[in-house]
Amino acid sequence: MTGPEHYLEGERLLAGTDTPADPEQGMGARHDPPSQMDVLTAIGHFLAALTASHAAHAHPQSTSWDHAIDPKE
Repeated sequence: MTGPEHYLEGERLLAGTDTPADPEQGMGARHDPPSQMDVLTAIGHFLAALTASHAAHAHPQSTSWDHAIDPKE
């Protein structure tokens, strides 16, 4: 994942989930907050995004981040 992809994944995890209405079960639509695991995972994604941003700013010619996230190269 790239830095921006990590950031977007963190935002997605923190957004929680929307459950549509299910008239057969007698349930209305609802929004569930993120679980503790989702919050911790999101923090990891935000830290990865911050690290990527710092690396790109401090050493723009470096490919270290690319090798760290995709070691096949």
